[in-house]
Amino acid sequence: MEEKYFEISTENLKKFIDGIITDNYEVIAPTDKDGDTFYGKINKFEETNLDILLPKMSYKEYLLPKTETLFEYSISGVDTEVKDGLQNIAGANEKRVIFGGRPCDAGAGPIMEKVFNWDYKDEFFNERFKNLTIISIACEKPDNYCFCTEMQLSPESSYGSDILLKKSGDKYFAIVTGEKGLNLVKAYSNLFTETAKDKVPADKDWKKIFEVEKTKSFLDKNFEHNYFQERFLSCIGCGVCTYTCPTCHCFDIQDEGNLKEGRRIRNWDSCQFGIFTLHTSGHNPRVTQGDRYRQRLMHKFKIYSEKFDKYLCVGCGRCSRNCPEDIDIKEVAKNLAEMA
Repeated sequence: MEEKYFEISTENLKKFIDGIITDNYEVIAPTDKDGDTFYGKINKFEETNLDILLPKMSYKEYLLPKTETLFEYSISGVDTEVKDGLQNIAGANEKRVIFGGRPCDAGAGPIMEKVFNWDYKDEFFNERFKNLTIISIACEKPDNYCFCTEMQLSPESSYGSDILLKKSGDKYFAIVTGEKGLNLVKAYSNLFTETAKDKVPADKDWKKIFEVEKTKSFLDKNFEHNYFQERFLSCIGCGVCTYTCPTCHCFDIQDEGNLKEGRRIRNWDSCQFGIFTLHTSGHNPRVTQGDRYRQRLMHKFKIYSEKFDKYLCVGCGRCSRNCPEDIDIKEVAKNLAEMA
């Protein structure tokens, strides 16, 4: 669909969000909880924190839950009953909106969609993604951890958003990129005013501090480089980088139950855990934390891009903000680009 452009006042934006909540949309937005900001369900616009740059976690869990049941079984005599876990989500989030996220989080959805539809179409992911409407807000002041511009995005990118809002004084310009966004605007057309593209403020000239193609070039040729073992001696393998990342998608499958009943579940996992690649024999092909962090860099900046023509990173900087050892992936990627 060709992009369409609208204006909406700050006051009408509040009415818009409150209106869709009244109309039984489930609205997920940045909201304060226990002294921090997370994505969570809101009951009114006032519960939203739009002043925060990024919530502590991404909204990945609304596409790939931390834990989900794939199927359940029960056995009675010679009869076995299997319940598909997909039934629990089919249609359950047909009216779910993510509001107030940033372009980096929005850009993560289409990137994850590629891997979940590669050699196997993951119906659980796809069911959630197709019913999700993304209303993002462009960034005005990225912080020192941000590097979305280096990752084929920008603080004002509309990629992955159904509606991108750009603040301008006491109003917002709404850039509508898809049918889901347009349907919402049409349903509340009394709050929006259509406008022309040339009325929307042009994107700023966001500068890059490194070229990600050079980062990949170094990784292409230096798998055994001593940089990885020396730089990541401080990494404690806690996995916070992967859990807070909007595009990391490693998971584990577990069976729980007994002879009468049970279930198969999918849980988040992390390539930064020592046990992640541990073989039953006791051999581990990634024996040091340097090996494991190198794998993370390889996946982010080399392997994924070679397969899907996109980098597995949106430059949100969450992994760096939350790292207890202050490992800054932006600085690491910059170092590798310089060494290339």
